[in-house]
Amino acid sequence: MGSPSARSAAAVVTLTLLCISAAATAQTTGLIRGSVLSRAGQPLPDATVTLVSLSSDSVREEAHTDQQGHFQLEGVPPGQYSVAADRVDVGGQIFRVLVQPGGTVEVAFVLEPGDTAAPWLRGLRDDQASVAAFDAGVRANRDGDYEEAIAQFEATLQLLPSCVDCHFNIGIALGQLERFDEAADAFSRALEVNPDYAAAYYGLADVYGRQGRADLVAETRGAANRIAMAALAADQALAREAMTRGIAFLESRNLTDAVAQLRLAVSTDTTLNEAHYWLGRSYEEQVELDAAAQSLRRYLAGAADGEHADDARRRLDRVR
Repeated sequence: MGSPSARSAAAVVTLTLLCISAAATAQTTGLIRGSVLSRAGQPLPDATVTLVSLSSDSVREEAHTDQQGHFQLEGVPPGQYSVAADRVDVGGQIFRVLVQPGGTVEVAFVLEPGDTAAPWLRGLRDDQASVAAFDAGVRANRDGDYEEAIAQFEATLQLLPSCVDCHFNIGIALGQLERFDEAADAFSRALEVNPDYAAAYYGLADVYGRQGRADLVAETRGAANRIAMAALAADQALAREAMTRGIAFLESRNLTDAVAQLRLAVSTDTTLNEAHYWLGRSYEEQVELDAAAQSLRRYLAGAADGEHADDARRRLDRVR
């Protein structure tokens, strides 16, 4: 039997190796975290958050929000994903995200009754055949095997006719094969599923442009731009509402909800610079000094002579 000092040294070596292994894993995978809120800014506990890889069959994860509406998915391999949040009594929303090695992706969901942005993804979660076909279609499109991509997305549609992204991706593949009339039909079918799917209008505009049909290019591009502008205006209004709620929470010393609302504001409208100032103040109150400094710098970078610039500089000097 070894001496106590030898056993201690061995334990230290083992612990060091475990720490190194954990650190290496953290550096090669990423983290997805965020919040799920109602339109009124209230946290939604027990919402289901589903992560589906768009480039691998092996990554499909699910989490549920806590009482504050927060969620976190750790150890996510680098790559592109669809991440969706839904709750049966409220609605669903879906985003695409890119996870970098060692990186953190923040996602802020806002669910509204009647929102059906993620029904096909909920179906994918429950049907492994659909998942396999959709993922195979994405890979085939990316690799330039467009006939295979079309076959895989059509197979997915047999199981999930509401998969709007399937119709859209079929249109992309057909356009690459210069089968323009069929591509236009596929984009039109996407719009039948979701009339506000701006990407399908842009797809139609591209097809019509390659066919030399200038009048239809202008019409479809105009429709896409109107949808995009309406969505932008809605996001800007939502961001301002979230900032107002965040300021109110900060003034009432409810710092957790203040940070959640202000993070929602800056992620929803990247041009709402004032929200970075209030987020910096909220982080400062939480003694999250690095985060406070980052937010205050973001505010000053966009508003060096803004309403809160002098106070932001004083606070930045204090926290860094």
